[in-house]
Amino acid sequence: MRTIWLLRASVAAALAALSSTTPGCAFFTKSDPVVLRYFSPEPIGVPPDPAGVAQAMPPTSLDLRIGRVNAASYLKDRIAFRDKDFEIGYYNDLRWTEKPEAYLRRALSRALFEEQGVCRIISGSGPTLDVDLDAFEELRYPRHAARIQVTWALRDDQRVQIQETLTIERVIPSSEPSGPAGIAAAMAEAFDESVKRVVARVVGALSKSAITMSPPTARFE
Repeated sequence: MRTIWLLRASVAAALAALSSTTPGCAFFTKSDPVVLRYFSPEPIGVPPDPAGVAQAMPPTSLDLRIGRVNAASYLKDRIAFRDKDFEIGYYNDLRWTEKPEAYLRRALSRALFEEQGVCRIISGSGPTLDVDLDAFEELRYPRHAARIQVTWALRDDQRVQIQETLTIERVIPSSEPSGPAGIAAAMAEAFDESVKRVVARVVGALSKSAITMSPPTARFE
Protein backbone atom coordinates (compact mmCIF):
# COMPACT_ATOMS: atom_id res chain seq x y z
CA MET A 1 0.00 0.00 0.00
CA ARG A 2 2.82 2.36 0.84
CA THR A 3 4.30 1.76 -2.65
CA ILE A 4 0.98 2.62 -4.35
CA TRP A 5 0.68 5.77 -2.23
CA LEU A 6 4.19 6.89 -3.15
CA LEU A 7 3.50 6.25 -6.86
CA ARG A 8 0.33 8.33 -6.77
CA ALA A 9 2.14 11.14 -4.95
CA SER A 10 4.90 11.14 -7.59
CA VAL A 11 2.40 11.30 -10.46
CA ALA A 12 0.51 14.17 -8.80
CA ALA A 13 3.74 16.10 -8.26
CA ALA A 14 4.78 15.60 -11.87
CA LEU A 15 1.41 16.83 -13.17
CA ALA A 16 1.55 19.88 -10.92
CA ALA A 17 5.03 20.73 -12.13
CA LEU A 18 3.99 20.33 -15.76
CA SER A 19 0.93 22.54 -15.34
CA SER A 20 2.99 25.26 -13.69
CA THR A 21 5.62 25.32 -16.44
CA THR A 22 3.32 25.02 -19.48
CA PRO A 23 2.28 28.74 -19.66
CA GLY A 24 5.89 29.82 -19.50
CA CYS A 25 6.91 27.42 -22.26
CA ALA A 26 4.03 28.56 -24.44
CA PHE A 27 5.05 32.16 -23.85
CA PHE A 28 8.64 31.63 -24.91
CA THR A 29 7.88 29.36 -27.91
CA LYS A 30 5.02 31.38 -29.36
CA SER A 31 5.95 32.64 -32.83
CA ASP A 32 4.80 35.84 -34.48
CA PRO A 33 1.94 35.45 -36.98
CA VAL A 34 2.98 35.39 -40.64
CA VAL A 35 1.83 38.54 -42.46
CA LEU A 36 1.39 37.80 -46.16
CA ARG A 37 2.53 40.37 -48.71
CA TYR A 38 1.18 40.29 -52.26
CA PHE A 39 2.93 41.46 -55.43
CA SER A 40 2.19 41.66 -59.15
CA PRO A 41 4.69 41.62 -62.06
CA GLU A 42 2.34 43.58 -64.28
CA PRO A 43 3.71 47.10 -64.71
CA ILE A 44 1.32 49.98 -64.16
CA GLY A 45 2.46 51.60 -67.41
CA VAL A 46 1.43 55.00 -68.68
CA PRO A 47 -1.58 56.86 -67.27
CA PRO A 48 -4.92 55.94 -68.87
CA ASP A 49 -6.27 57.93 -71.79
CA PRO A 50 -8.18 61.00 -70.58
CA ALA A 51 -11.22 59.90 -72.55
CA GLY A 52 -11.10 56.53 -70.80
CA VAL A 53 -10.82 54.61 -74.08
CA ALA A 54 -7.76 52.55 -74.97
CA GLN A 55 -6.26 53.32 -78.36
CA ALA A 56 -6.12 49.96 -80.13
CA MET A 57 -4.28 49.26 -83.35
CA PRO A 58 -6.43 48.79 -86.46
CA PRO A 59 -7.00 45.15 -87.41
CA THR A 60 -4.41 43.51 -89.62
CA SER A 61 -4.63 40.57 -92.01
CA LEU A 62 -2.99 38.31 -89.43
CA ASP A 63 -5.11 35.74 -87.61
CA LEU A 64 -4.25 33.89 -84.42
CA ARG A 65 -5.77 31.80 -81.67
CA ILE A 66 -4.18 31.61 -78.22
CA GLY A 67 -4.26 27.98 -77.17
CA ARG A 68 -2.89 26.60 -73.93
CA VAL A 69 -0.83 28.80 -71.62
CA ASN A 70 0.67 26.56 -68.95
CA ALA A 71 3.23 27.01 -66.19
CA ALA A 72 5.64 24.52 -64.64
CA SER A 73 3.98 22.64 -61.79
CA TYR A 74 6.16 24.32 -59.15
CA LEU A 75 4.98 27.80 -60.17
CA LYS A 76 2.05 28.76 -57.96
CA ASP A 77 1.10 31.93 -56.12
CA ARG A 78 4.03 31.54 -53.69
CA ILE A 79 7.09 33.47 -54.87
CA ALA A 80 9.84 30.98 -55.72
CA PHE A 81 13.60 31.37 -55.51
CA ARG A 82 16.51 29.26 -56.74
CA ASP A 83 19.65 29.00 -54.61
CA LYS A 84 21.44 26.37 -56.67
CA ASP A 85 21.12 24.80 -60.11
CA PHE A 86 18.77 22.07 -58.90
CA GLU A 87 17.16 23.45 -55.73
CA ILE A 88 13.95 25.49 -55.53
CA GLY A 89 12.55 27.20 -52.44
CA TYR A 90 9.59 29.41 -51.55
CA TYR A 91 9.05 32.46 -49.38
CA ASN A 92 6.56 31.86 -46.60
CA ASP A 93 5.18 35.40 -46.58
CA LEU A 94 5.52 36.55 -50.22
CA ARG A 95 2.79 35.80 -52.76
CA TRP A 96 1.83 36.72 -56.29
CA THR A 97 -1.71 38.06 -56.57
CA GLU A 98 -2.42 35.40 -59.23
CA LYS A 99 -0.78 32.34 -60.67
CA PRO A 100 2.00 33.36 -63.10
CA GLU A 101 0.34 31.85 -66.17
CA ALA A 102 -2.66 34.15 -65.65
CA TYR A 103 -0.39 37.19 -66.00
CA LEU A 104 1.18 35.73 -69.14
CA ARG A 105 -2.10 34.90 -70.90
CA ARG A 106 -3.53 38.35 -70.19
CA ALA A 107 -0.38 40.18 -71.30
CA LEU A 108 -0.09 38.18 -74.54
CA SER A 109 -3.76 38.74 -75.38
CA ARG A 110 -3.50 42.47 -74.79
CA ALA A 111 -0.26 42.87 -76.76
CA LEU A 112 -1.30 40.73 -79.74
CA PHE A 113 -4.93 41.67 -80.21
CA GLU A 114 -5.02 45.25 -78.93
CA GLU A 115 -1.55 46.65 -79.50
CA GLN A 116 -0.57 44.70 -82.65
CA GLY A 117 -4.03 44.48 -84.23
CA VAL A 118 -3.91 40.71 -84.80
CA CYS A 119 -7.38 39.27 -85.44
CA ARG A 120 -8.40 36.77 -82.77
CA ILE A 121 -9.70 33.41 -83.99
CA ILE A 122 -12.72 32.23 -82.04
CA SER A 123 -13.67 29.13 -84.03
CA GLY A 124 -12.48 27.25 -87.07
CA SER A 125 -8.97 26.44 -88.23
CA GLY A 126 -6.01 28.76 -88.14
CA PRO A 127 -2.62 29.31 -86.51
CA THR A 128 -2.56 28.64 -82.77
CA LEU A 129 -0.09 29.89 -80.18
CA ASP A 130 0.80 27.56 -77.29
CA VAL A 131 2.98 28.86 -74.46
CA ASP A 132 4.77 27.18 -71.53
CA LEU A 133 6.12 29.24 -68.65
CA ASP A 134 9.18 27.24 -67.59
CA ALA A 135 10.68 29.62 -65.00
CA PHE A 136 9.33 32.55 -62.99
CA GLU A 137 11.63 32.97 -60.04
CA GLU A 138 14.25 34.88 -58.13
CA LEU A 139 17.75 33.62 -58.90
CA ARG A 140 19.91 34.00 -55.78
CA TYR A 141 23.02 32.08 -56.89
CA PRO A 142 25.44 32.44 -58.68
CA ARG A 143 23.99 35.91 -59.45
CA HIS A 144 21.06 37.82 -58.01
CA ALA A 145 18.49 38.29 -60.74
CA ALA A 146 14.87 37.84 -61.74
CA ARG A 147 14.59 34.97 -64.23
CA ILE A 148 11.77 34.15 -66.63
CA GLN A 149 11.83 31.40 -69.26
CA VAL A 150 9.11 31.01 -71.86
CA THR A 151 8.72 28.36 -74.57
CA TRP A 152 6.26 29.26 -77.31
CA ALA A 153 5.12 27.26 -80.31
CA LEU A 154 3.11 28.32 -83.36
CA ARG A 155 1.15 25.46 -84.90
CA ASP A 156 -1.65 24.66 -87.29
CA ASP A 157 -4.01 21.69 -87.23
CA GLN A 158 -1.28 19.28 -88.36
CA ARG A 159 2.15 20.41 -87.26
CA VAL A 160 4.23 22.86 -85.27
CA GLN A 161 5.56 25.52 -87.61
CA ILE A 162 8.04 27.13 -85.22
CA GLN A 163 9.08 26.67 -81.59
CA GLU A 164 11.45 28.77 -79.51
CA THR A 165 12.58 29.12 -75.89
CA LEU A 166 13.41 32.57 -74.52
CA THR A 167 15.16 33.25 -71.20
CA ILE A 168 15.14 36.75 -69.75
CA GLU A 169 17.08 37.86 -66.68
CA ARG A 170 17.14 41.23 -64.96
CA VAL A 171 19.61 42.05 -62.20
CA ILE A 172 18.14 42.68 -58.75
CA PRO A 173 20.15 45.62 -57.40
CA SER A 174 21.53 45.54 -53.88
CA SER A 175 20.63 49.22 -53.43
CA GLU A 176 17.11 50.63 -53.00
CA PRO A 177 14.56 49.36 -53.68
CA SER A 178 15.75 46.21 -51.97
CA GLY A 179 14.04 43.21 -50.45
CA PRO A 180 10.68 42.03 -51.80
CA ALA A 181 10.05 45.34 -53.58
CA GLY A 182 13.32 45.01 -55.50
CA ILE A 183 12.49 41.41 -56.43
CA ALA A 184 9.05 42.38 -57.72
CA ALA A 185 10.42 45.34 -59.70
CA ALA A 186 13.05 43.23 -61.43
CA MET A 187 10.52 40.48 -62.10
CA ALA A 188 8.13 43.02 -63.64
CA GLU A 189 10.89 44.26 -65.95
CA ALA A 190 11.85 40.74 -67.00
CA PHE A 191 8.19 39.81 -67.50
CA ASP A 192 7.53 42.85 -69.70
CA GLU A 193 10.59 42.13 -71.83
CA SER A 194 9.67 38.45 -72.25
CA VAL A 195 6.17 39.35 -73.46
CA LYS A 196 7.56 41.89 -75.94
CA ARG A 197 10.01 39.37 -77.38
CA VAL A 198 7.43 36.59 -77.72
CA VAL A 199 4.94 38.95 -79.39
CA ALA A 200 7.58 40.27 -81.81
CA ARG A 201 8.63 36.75 -82.78
CA VAL A 202 5.04 35.53 -83.18
CA VAL A 203 3.97 38.51 -85.29
CA GLY A 204 7.06 38.07 -87.45
CA ALA A 205 6.31 34.38 -87.95
CA LEU A 206 2.67 35.11 -88.80
CA SER A 207 3.69 37.79 -91.30
CA LYS A 208 6.20 35.48 -92.97
CA SER A 209 3.64 32.69 -93.15
CA ALA A 210 1.04 35.04 -94.64
CA ILE A 211 3.46 36.14 -97.36
CA THR A 212 4.38 32.54 -98.15
CA MET A 213 0.77 31.40 -98.33
CA SER A 214 -0.62 34.42 -100.21
CA PRO A 215 -1.82 33.64 -103.78
CA PRO A 216 0.26 34.97 -106.66
CA THR A 217 -0.80 38.30 -108.08
CA ALA A 218 -2.21 38.17 -111.60
CA ARG A 219 -0.10 39.92 -114.23
CA PHE A 220 -1.42 41.52 -117.37
CA GLU A 221 0.79 42.18 -120.35
